[in-house]
Amino acid sequence: MPAPPPARIARQRGSAMIELALALSVVFPLLLGVGTVGVQLSRTLQATQLTRDVAHMYALGADFSLAGTQAIARTLSRDFTLSGTGHAVLLFSRIARVQQTDCDAAGLRTCPNLNLPVFTQRIAMGNPALRASAFGTPPATYVGSSGIIAPVDYCQQTSLVASRFDTVLALGAGQSTTMVEGYFDMPDINFLRFAGSTGGYYVRFLF
Repeated sequence: MPAPPPARIARQRGSAMIELALALSVVFPLLLGVGTVGVQLSRTLQATQLTRDVAHMYALGADFSLAGTQAIARTLSRDFTLSGTGHAVLLFSRIARVQQTDCDAAGLRTCPNLNLPVFTQRIAMGNPALRASAFGTPPATYVGSSGIIAPVDYCQQTSLVASRFDTVLALGAGQSTTMVEGYFDMPDINFLRFAGSTGGYYVRFLF
């Protein structure tokens, strides 16, 4: 059987290279996408675990305004940098529903925030410029060094009301709760700029 002419062999090789290039143009982005989703899933699980752990500690009375307690959170953060210029922020909040006895104890004749959920403590750890709380940010003038907000302030300052918090948890009169919100910036997992992906992850836990 005579061998194929060299020109025919060259054409076959050229066609195979073109087919390979076309196939790779589809398969390679798909492989990158699968890898990105896998990394994103792993990182979001880590972020969720971190936020849940520190939220549990906070609910049990851990004081995250102290350097030692913050060091524990940084140890738990692993792949996330909890610093003023880092890629993560944790927002610790105590929220209570104001009742008349709170206003009386604060010596207030009028109580604008009566029956409203208000911030009674706020501590920010990490880079607060990344994201604000979903329920508002207490002005720094009302927040003490340990994050505590005085009753005379949270009973009457409307800027201390936790906006839309009732849609998440409707507190009864005299009830309070602790909440930790976490936001984790992940620009390294969005290098392909997939539609709908911002490279960040928000999570919160209430106890």
